[in-house]
Amino acid sequence: MISVADAEKVFNNYGWANSVAEGKADFAAISRIQTGALLQETKARHERKNLHAIVTGGDTDFARPVFVIPTEREQPRYPRSFVVFSKAHYFEEDRATAVHHFVQDGPGGAWKAAAASWVFGAPVKADAPPARFLERKELLMREKEIAAPSTEVVAGAVLSSRADEARKACGRYGDYLSFTAPHGERESEYFMPGSRTGGVVDAYNAKDALVDGLVRDTFAYAPTGGDLPVVRLAGGASLVTCTYVMSEHSENKPGTRWFAFKKGSDVERMLGGSRHWTVADRNWAVTAVIEVPARGAADVVTVNSRGAELLSAQGTPY
Repeated sequence: MISVADAEKVFNNYGWANSVAEGKADFAAISRIQTGALLQETKARHERKNLHAIVTGGDTDFARPVFVIPTEREQPRYPRSFVVFSKAHYFEEDRATAVHHFVQDGPGGAWKAAAASWVFGAPVKADAPPARFLERKELLMREKEIAAPSTEVVAGAVLSSRADEARKACGRYGDYLSFTAPHGERESEYFMPGSRTGGVVDAYNAKDALVDGLVRDTFAYAPTGGDLPVVRLAGGASLVTCTYVMSEHSENKPGTRWFAFKKGSDVERMLGGSRHWTVADRNWAVTAVIEVPARGAADVVTVNSRGAELLSAQGTPY
């Protein structure tokens, strides 16, 4: 497996190279340091440079890394991976904590970032400020810190011993948020209530009342990007990162001739052509971080459904 020193080199190079590439809007350079769901999300953002003049969103430097590196016993075959918890540079005492997953597809292959998200982390000092860095990001995040990741090897392993069970939360969360508005159910036997569960359902259900309730909206979450390492937290809970393609389908209800999207919005720009539609399909990149206890309901720590990256859009014009 990769050593801590080499993992630190990978992470530091990623932070530097990603910021430089983002600053230059150089997607070719980014594709050499990202992969999987994260790369698809970045690609979509950069393709929008043809729709907007400016590309922003990924140029962040990181500091104070904490590495969670699986043992070779845990990952005897490829792909291999490790996880990094860190702080945004210049916001190092902020509670905003980045979570990066790096993967290596084969022997000698490049280590690339496959997923990234944020959580409300432990304070660096007692009077540490809240997550100010994330105020400009459209994230739904639990304002309760996660327990520290366990970096010591226990019984030959550093990751959660309940990884397979914890990953089921990804599928369950996707199923929970897949429905036709306004029929989404707020309550779930699998998840704690809050803005990242019932709040998301409420927001989706509310779309049925838009444009006088004449458009039917259906949401479907499909897991993507493969299995990521499940981190063992102090106290025994597991932290799993889930990546999805969320498909949003809109169509006329009986009696509706057409509908339209906000002029100048990403959807309208990507659809192009006619501003009047009878059917429209949009795909969004969504990432969620879920804390799964040994027993009881899981708690969605973070989800970016409100500010998800638009991957594609197509429709049937009126």
